[in-house]
Amino acid sequence: MADPKKPNGVPNSIIDLLVNDIFKKNGINTEEVKGKLPNDQKQVIKELVEDLSKQVDSFLNSNNPTKK
Repeated sequence: MADPKKPNGVPNSIIDLLVNDIFKKNGINTEEVKGKLPNDQKQVIKELVEDLSKQVDSFLNSNNPTKK
């Protein structure tokens, strides 16, 4: 059963799987990219991911009304 205290978001393992699959299909080596990415660009990406996560959670919560 689902834990009522936890939000019903997308598990990180699924996100990791999808992102790694996309990187592999496009020939991107994550270790090479990590060394070349400036800190300000890393921060922008982190903020983008956080924003998208909030949007997904909001969408899931709006489409999944609480059961009575």
